Amino acid sequence: MEVPDELVTLDYARKHKIPRRPDGKPVNPSTVSRWTHKGLEGLDGDRITLAVTYVGSRPYVTAKSINEFFAAVTYAKLERHRRVLEQQSDVTDDEMEAAGLL
Repeated sequence: MEVPDELVTLDYARKHKIPRRPDGKPVNPSTVSRWTHKGLEGLDGDRITLAVTYVGSRPYVTAKSINEFFAAVTYAKLERHRRVLEQQSDVTDDEMEAAGLL
């Protein structure tokens, strides 16, 4: 197994590598822990988790794993939004007429 570059603890990543909340504070430690265990909703029932590397019993992350996590979460959110817009545009003339729009 290849050891990733720049291994940092979750707490260090939370304070220095992960973007801060709008109020300028770091995200809550439980949020980062949840990202590694439960993840966030992806597409079609998948879960997106923050990849960690364990050294002994301590989890570490890399800047690359953080970037990949946020890129995957962003893609999933944008894709869900695109799908909703696509469904909304699939209204038939009969449905529009029934709604009194034609």
